[in-house]
Amino acid sequence: MTRLTSLNPWLAALAVTLCVQFPAQAQERFTLNIPGVSDNRLFTSAAASDAPGCGGKNQSPALSWNAGPAGTQSYAIVMHDPDGQKGLGVDHWIHYGIKATTHQIAAGVGAKSAFEGVGGTNSKGNTHYMGPCPPVGDSAHHYIIQIYALDLAPDALPAGLTRAELMEKIKGHVLRNSSAVRRYHR
Repeated sequence: MTRLTSLNPWLAALAVTLCVQFPAQAQERFTLNIPGVSDNRLFTSAAASDAPGCGGKNQSPALSWNAGPAGTQSYAIVMHDPDGQKGLGVDHWIHYGIKATTHQIAAGVGAKSAFEGVGGTNSKGNTHYMGPCPPVGDSAHHYIIQIYALDLAPDALPAGLTRAELMEKIKGHVLRNSSAVRRYHR
């Protein structure tokens, strides 16, 4: 018998009852989804670049996510192709300053300047979504879309940051992150 139960059995029984009735809250996973499509599927041509020869419509994918953990003030999104530029990588979409109350983005809004938050600078020097356009004959490239729940106010970061600059600025401010993967080939 422990010292607690020998001193006050009623208190020990109450503590056990409370632990059984009110277990520690399991924290919900922070998860990024592309609605209607399972992970690691091929992008449709609508998401591909509309540059000559790429055959797409440059529509960013629809995204949804559950609320970030307590303290989340904003979100950042990055879409990176690690297979691009012969393995050196291509940044297709950098966007941040998304309000904590936002939990979904409609398809196509990443290419529009009216989308809330601010655009970072992708590998082509643009501040909006740039669809996939891997070289003809390459195996399917992987497009990793990441979302970061940040403890930074939506207006805390300047517009136009590259992916590397964004990663440096959010270091120590990421509360959670999640990712989804898409593939594309021509």
